[in-house]
Formats: sequence, structure tokens, C-alpha cells
Amino acid sequence: MYRIYCFQKLAVTVEGVDFLDPALAGEPEVRERGVRLELRGLTESAEAGSVYASRAAWLTRGVCRFDLLESRPNAADRMHWHPEMSDGEPGDRVFDPDLAADPIGWLTRVLNDVAPLLRRAGLDPAEHAADIAAMADCSGEITEAASRLLAEARKPWPEVERDHRGLAEINL
Repeated sequence: MYRIYCFQKLAVTVEGVDFLDPALAGEPEVRERGVRLELRGLTESAEAGSVYASRAAWLTRGVCRFDLLESRPNAADRMHWHPEMSDGEPGDRVFDPDLAADPIGWLTRVLNDVAPLLRRAGLDPAEHAADIAAMADCSGEITEAASRLLAEARKPWPEVERDHRGLAEINL
């Protein structure tokens, strides 16, 4: 499942992931499974159509990522976040014991005020005030989707086929 929560200039994506961590290749327990959330920019087409025309919108690459990953069901051992991203590639993993202890509560707190994340990404929170407020209002819905995916990821892990990057061909 891949969900996108669109606001005016920002979006949050939530997806189930299952992959082999290339940084740990050759070591046991390299599989990581769980939920990935990203804070992204959102742009819309300026082209006007009729009142019946669908709107065109594009997501930009992530500016911040949250990975609720585990090496086995309920391990909570690889939960981390990437406060910095460059052209969609994540920066260093930041492990926070509070994230592993209560991932949904931690995410809820972060989504209730993303202004510090925007500042860290070089964006002006004042330009996104409406989105910050709307995201806080929607944080429960976003974290509920993440919670459902995490619960699914914590069920016994099936065997999966993988693509050339190590991603499971069938995600959560």
C-alpha cells in the first residue's frame, strides 16, 4: 500500500517496505520490513482547464524520512529517521530510543509540528503555515495508516521475490 496525504505545498507519503539492506550485505539478518513515511513537497500545474478538468500534481523528492523498520517481527531494532535528504537520497540514520519505544506516538508528535523539519531542510515554515496546521489536524489519520501497516509488517514474514535492488516485489 502506498498512501499520499496532500496538502497545499506539502505531502506525506506512507508505504509498507520490505527490502534487503545493502549496507549490511553478507551479514545475517539483513532483511528490513516495516513502514516508511516521507515529508515531501507538492506542486500543481498552473494550467487551467475547465471546471471538470482533473488537477495535475507532482510530488518532489523527500525532504525528511521516517523508517519504522525491523529485522524481525516486533524487534523495533532498526527504527530510525533521516532528518536530511539530498535529491531523494537519505542522509545518515538517526536512531532515537523514543522512536523505537513508541513509534506511533513519536510520529504523532513530529507530525503535529513539522516546522522544525522544514527549517532543517532549508524551507521557510512561514510559507507553509497552512500546511503545517493541516498536517497537525490530519496526523491521527496518517499515523493510523502507519500503525495498520506496522501491524501487518509484524505478522510472520512470508517468503518474497525481490527486484534487482532487493525490494520485495509485493510490498505490504
